[in-house]
Amino acid sequence: MADEQKPSRRDELSNILAPEHVTAFVREISGYLSSGTASVAHIMPLAWRIGHLAMEPHALWELFRESHDQQIIVIPPATRAYHSAGVRAVIEPFVTIAETTNRQTMLMGHMDAGTLSVGPLTWYQRGPAGLLDDYIKLLNNAGRQPRHFPIPEKVSFAAQEFCERRGIGERDRIVVLNVRDRNFLPDQDAHFYRTADITTYEPAVRYLLDQGYWVLRTGLAGSVDAPFAHPRYLDIWKEPDYTDLLDPGLIARAHFGISCSSGPEAIFRILGVPQLMANGVLQSGMWMNPQDKLVFKTYHAINDGKPAKLHSLLMQGVALFSDVENVARCGFTVKDNTAEEILEAVIEMDASLSNEHRPDETANQRFLKIGADYQAFLGNTGHPADRRSVARRQTQYGYALPWTQLADSYVSFHPEFLE
Repeated sequence: MADEQKPSRRDELSNILAPEHVTAFVREISGYLSSGTASVAHIMPLAWRIGHLAMEPHALWELFRESHDQQIIVIPPATRAYHSAGVRAVIEPFVTIAETTNRQTMLMGHMDAGTLSVGPLTWYQRGPAGLLDDYIKLLNNAGRQPRHFPIPEKVSFAAQEFCERRGIGERDRIVVLNVRDRNFLPDQDAHFYRTADITTYEPAVRYLLDQGYWVLRTGLAGSVDAPFAHPRYLDIWKEPDYTDLLDPGLIARAHFGISCSSGPEAIFRILGVPQLMANGVLQSGMWMNPQDKLVFKTYHAINDGKPAKLHSLLMQGVALFSDVENVARCGFTVKDNTAEEILEAVIEMDASLSNEHRPDETANQRFLKIGADYQAFLGNTGHPADRRSVARRQTQYGYALPWTQLADSYVSFHPEFLE
């Protein structure tokens, strides 16, 4: 599906927004409109990626719920680009889903062409990055925290039955674990920047099991096997009665999650379930909830090998990219968290949710001050626009939102990060 959405010729790229293509799209979407109803539509070509299917409709809903009666996302049908049944069930009560097999429409979805009003329809065409950029701007300007989707009954019921069949009671505590490994899109090594080694999570998982938690790991067929076994540990996708309808229900059931910079983190985010992001990477277009904690990978300067400082990483543009090659061009290399770092962060997260951890406010205010300075830089001048890109220049830095928390354990291991 990804290959189908790439322009095959230079002239096709220049004609993506040709009048006949725009006209065809408006005609196609007109069947979803009601007389006198203000509607907004957003084309979503990456619906087959679980993070996009979660975050883009949520952001659209947040941006337009008060000004438009209907929010519409336009996606390929599941027969063309399979997408999560569970996430779809979460968003359907709030967002209208329009399916299309029109390739030209999907190509338009990658473009940042602004907003067009046609009668009762607002065509919001900012592309995936532009949509999240605008949502973070809304949170910044409105001075409010994110609102979240509830879990639909059929999803929560399916998760409840799944748990009951395994002896997981209503009072049992669950942690949902997501570790993206190199078996995910192995032919696309640009994605390895966001991967991690499951073996380094073993001490943290054993700590949780010793505390009485159930640990349920999300994943896909072919994911790297975990090096541990326990009666209260499950690779849920390997279970014979697993369907992807379960994922949001199990996440909603969790006390907290251990995530990484990969698609399932978005489900925690839009549901408001606390998550510890281990092996996180700097990304301008991501945001966190108030109870979440960030644990970044370890960045080092290539020129002298010294641990990197957050201010330098941001000003050199690292947060604009999601691949090793471009991060290296910015002057940095990256290493995964160690097993000790992950363990200490999990202990901190567990204690924080029990109000048994007193956060280091001084360190976190320093983290937020560096982020606010970078946000001001983006707003004033920013980095030079990449003319090869079909998206506008990044203008928002989501980790500067004032409730964002950097894990104290990360600062303990990397005191130079906030210098």
